[in-house]
Amino acid sequence: MIKYKPITHLSAKNYYNRKRINLILIIIAILIGLYLLFNFGSKNLKYQLLINSALNNLKKGKLNYAISDFNKAINFNPKNPLAYDGLGSTYLKQGDFDKAIKYFNEALSLNLKYNHSIKHVEFGENYLNAGLYKQAEYEFTQALKLYSIDYKSLFGLACCYHAFGKLDTAIIYYNKSLTYNPKFTSAKKNLAMAEDDKNKGAIYYLFDRNGEPLARYNLIDLKNKRTYMLDSKTAHITGYNDEKRNKVEGIEKFLKDYIPGNKIYLTIDSKVQKSVASAMGWRKGSFVVLDPKTGEILALYNQPVFSPNNLHNPQYYYKIIANKNKPFLNRAIDKLYEPGSIAKIITIAAAFESGINEKNIFPVKCAGSTVFDNKAFFCWKKHGKVSSIEEAIETSCNIGAAFLGFAIGYPKLSEYNIRFGFNTEFDIGFYDKLRNQKISIPVKKSIFPPDDKDRYELAMHACGLTPDKNKQYLITPLHAALLAATVANKGVMMNPFLIKEIRNINGKLIYSSEIKPLKISISPQTAEKIKSMMIDVVEKGIGRKARVKGLKIAGKTGTSGGKSELNAWFIAFAPADDPQFAIAILGDEEGKGMQVAAPIASDFFKALLK
Repeated sequence: MIKYKPITHLSAKNYYNRKRINLILIIIAILIGLYLLFNFGSKNLKYQLLINSALNNLKKGKLNYAISDFNKAINFNPKNPLAYDGLGSTYLKQGDFDKAIKYFNEALSLNLKYNHSIKHVEFGENYLNAGLYKQAEYEFTQALKLYSIDYKSLFGLACCYHAFGKLDTAIIYYNKSLTYNPKFTSAKKNLAMAEDDKNKGAIYYLFDRNGEPLARYNLIDLKNKRTYMLDSKTAHITGYNDEKRNKVEGIEKFLKDYIPGNKIYLTIDSKVQKSVASAMGWRKGSFVVLDPKTGEILALYNQPVFSPNNLHNPQYYYKIIANKNKPFLNRAIDKLYEPGSIAKIITIAAAFESGINEKNIFPVKCAGSTVFDNKAFFCWKKHGKVSSIEEAIETSCNIGAAFLGFAIGYPKLSEYNIRFGFNTEFDIGFYDKLRNQKISIPVKKSIFPPDDKDRYELAMHACGLTPDKNKQYLITPLHAALLAATVANKGVMMNPFLIKEIRNINGKLIYSSEIKPLKISISPQTAEKIKSMMIDVVEKGIGRKARVKGLKIAGKTGTSGGKSELNAWFIAFAPADDPQFAIAILGDEEGKGMQVAAPIASDFFKALLK
């Protein structure tokens, strides 16, 4: 029979102590082993960790950190090509093409092989999706130097050449891609598109909201590389690219990084634009049309115009330059004008929402002129007895508006100027989330008097007039259209914009517009009251020349001072009960609003009805 030695308290304690010591020794041995492995046994492990950290920073867009990590890897192992290759991609993302080439070539000289660390194909596809074809070209080229039969890289490079307008080269690479993958449907589709573009001799890159072409890049006519389909009718929108004189304006300037190669769709409607150009005729000025519910710019036209298709002709170019009426000037967004009586809708909005008692103001007597603070104040006509706000607006009586201004006061009037977008930095461009950058198309900022020191200045302010040169009241035609649009949209001012969407060479969406409100200017109830008054202005008031049979139009005339002649204004929206169009017409030193601008509106709406 086996006898077991009993386990005492002391022997159990020794047993557990030995186990603890053995465990500690094992951990120490593992740590020492790892230390030796990392520092002496495998330089590649430390190198790879630095590469991984650099690539992670590159992915997150922390480019300075990525460069630092890649350089640390190079210092650790200068003969390993991966870090050089990674630096090439990092500098490419920074836009430093010279450094990108330098490091790509250095990596190749160190015998860089195809690997899964630096993913040139993936990087190239990301650039391709963003419409950044130059960066994509560099990545795909480097990928093909490592693996020359990769059909995705061949396709990507073909897309880049297609975007650049190098169609013969693009066709070669599309076919190469199909050689290694005959079932690659994207390559088949793009090959057919490239052959079609080659037959047309042009690549179309700018379109209206309905897909109607507005501009193309010519592949054959080297004298005139671009053609604008509506020519002068959209000159201030499309702008021009005069490579000979190194001058770029309009969409060509603001969206230069997207041209050519991408398809840019504007909010402009070609039919509306043509109607605007026809209605404006020979009158100098500006005409803007908005969708009041979305803020989309449906038309933007200035007169005089120029022909972007003829700027390559020296005689024509210098004739335009010499024209004192400045045909290149985009009056709609780049010039400020005194608003005159169109600003009275702001005055009456402030009056309605201030809770003033109309009976304490009206009736007022309009004798055609009066005196405020020893200064002469004029109305455009002797209106006699003006009994209400409605009558003051219907007749556009300055005396009536002045007394409204007195009741409102400067603080409230200035508050409503701001509510209606004055002192606001409008920008009709967009923010491209895919590229993480703002594409700015700035609009000159509309301004109002910083204060009104007396009744004369307050009266001028209430009527949309400038009290003196140090207290200017100025607005752009685009902003004027927004005033009408805000009333039409039940008091909500929408953010105006010109770019609807952008797609890359493969039709992939790069950018899509967002419809968003900019300000809640007034209540729906106030907007409804103002709309009713604006309808009366056209039906039986000062804006009768804007009437169109079968169409209810809500409008407001305005007349303001120019340098030598009067500026004519008319803002409106229609149909009044379901507004589709909000407009602003400005006759630059062309006369009175009721005589000049209102008839232009009538011609425009008649053309649309047809």
